[in-house]
Amino acid sequence: MQEGTAFCPHCNAPQIRVAVAETVPSFPTIEGEVSPPVSFFGSAPVSRIEWAQAFPATALAGFIAAILTIIPVATFGLGMLVGGVLSVILYRRRKFRADIAPGMGARLGIVAGMLGFAMLMVPLALGAAIFHLGDEIRARTIVIVEQAAARSSDPQMQHAVEMVKTPEGSALFLGLTLILTFVAFVIFSGLGGAVGAALLRRKQRL
Repeated sequence: MQEGTAFCPHCNAPQIRVAVAETVPSFPTIEGEVSPPVSFFGSAPVSRIEWAQAFPATALAGFIAAILTIIPVATFGLGMLVGGVLSVILYRRRKFRADIAPGMGARLGIVAGMLGFAMLMVPLALGAAIFHLGDEIRARTIVIVEQAAARSSDPQMQHAVEMVKTPEGSALFLGLTLILTFVAFVIFSGLGGAVGAALLRRKQRL
């Protein structure tokens, strides 16, 4: 057949074919390199806290921490630690794809600790205001200080007992106790959140 003949003279089959190269879409990156197409069938783990979902989780964890704190067995910040761990677990249940780093867990625990302290203090403040429990709280404060002075050989403890028996000293002691309790809630709950996040990450990798 002659070159350029469009159809075969015998069977009339077309003889001219055009080859088209198949192109694959590519996506340039910042440095000009070609990256593979993005898959839309999966989503990457979320690595930031979504507080709209975190607040209910931390509120519930703080409430549990406040309840555990007033139980005698949960001494030395154990209830606060549990509250921090629960804040991570409860948030992870609400955000299944969340990748919770220890720093994120610490922030969740700190918020849970602050909410737990507030939930613990508000009923006490309302009780003192409505039922006039101020004198009873002051009497219990004096008893606690007297018991601590009896176990100590420091002569300054007796001076502290006499100071607490005054209204000004009692108010000062109660204020310092509240500040130390708030700091303990923040520290122990934040530590519990960081530990809970680290353990959860380790379990996911296993």
